Amino acid sequence: MSSSLLALIALIASALILLSLPALFLQPALLLPSGSAIHDDGVLHTLIALAWLTAAVQIVNGLLIARLNAIGRQVFAAILSLPPGLTSIAVLLAVPADGIWIAAIGVLLGTLGVTAISLAAQRESFLWRRPTLGSLRDLTITRSAWLSVIALTCFSSYAVIDSFWAPRAGQGVLSSLGYAQRILIGAGNLVIIGPSAIAVPFLARIVAAGDERAFRQAIIKIVLGVATCGGCIALVLSYWSDPIVSLLFQRGAFAHSAVHMVASALAHLAPGMAAMLIGVILMRALFCVPGSYGWSAAIGLIWSVLYFSLSGLFVRRQAAGLADAYSLSWGVTILAASIILWKRSALIGSSRSAAA
Repeated sequence: MSSSLLALIALIASALILLSLPALFLQPALLLPSGSAIHDDGVLHTLIALAWLTAAVQIVNGLLIARLNAIGRQVFAAILSLPPGLTSIAVLLAVPADGIWIAAIGVLLGTLGVTAISLAAQRESFLWRRPTLGSLRDLTITRSAWLSVIALTCFSSYAVIDSFWAPRAGQGVLSSLGYAQRILIGAGNLVIIGPSAIAVPFLARIVAAGDERAFRQAIIKIVLGVATCGGCIALVLSYWSDPIVSLLFQRGAFAHSAVHMVASALAHLAPGMAAMLIGVILMRALFCVPGSYGWSAAIGLIWSVLYFSLSGLFVRRQAAGLADAYSLSWGVTILAASIILWKRSALIGSSRSAAA
């Protein structure tokens, strides 16, 4: 089964690579306003191709990492999130090239390396036989799998939405959001990687035991812990946003005006980062509750629509406005997700009674 699933994911990744060909021409036209200076960037098409290729590799890597988590190797799976960024830094330091494309190559090489390592670490589970067309036809992708894909768009659609609205918000806004988001992703991963990897198996065991009260108590403790850590980091990033950005980025062509724009985006994004970390826990907990994939998909769609709509309303305020749209969207989403999860958790006890 694992071998057939890997073959199917590889086919999807191959299709994504093929889709990169029309994306080279359609993506700039659809996402960028007609007067954007990015159209004239000489490496734009190179970056698009590298991004789509990296995304295809990440799909395969995602399956391998998910299996490591499923078999109880969460620490190893968490460590494998580091090489893409580290490789990008190493390539930037080692290769005397002028251009952002070299960083994209570093991410691609790091992702390929992680995929090779994770495959080698569990090769006996995937390569014991060659998958055939018959085995692929027998592999059923349930409705819940597609709903989970929709649900998780709340953690990925921001990139597409930012690509649409940021060029319309002003020159340098997309870059400012990107710099600020890199800082937030690094800080947020420190808080969420451990709890999210451990929480899902723990909550799944509680659900299997049918203990509604224990499930709710565990959720409260986990959410409070993540909220406390995430809130503290958000306060630090908001209060000291200017010195943090200056320390990390103000050198070379990164002028004071650029520092101010990135620092403003960072300060306004920080509350959304803390709320997003809570959203990760709530969403994964909801996946553990039977029959809740439809609700999870609704949450994912609601966040994407809400963020797109609010970004359109706040676009005139440039980077700070889009950052506020992000934070407000996550605030509303975690409130809705908390209510839904609390009500859906009542099914845990009733499912045990029905089974009895």
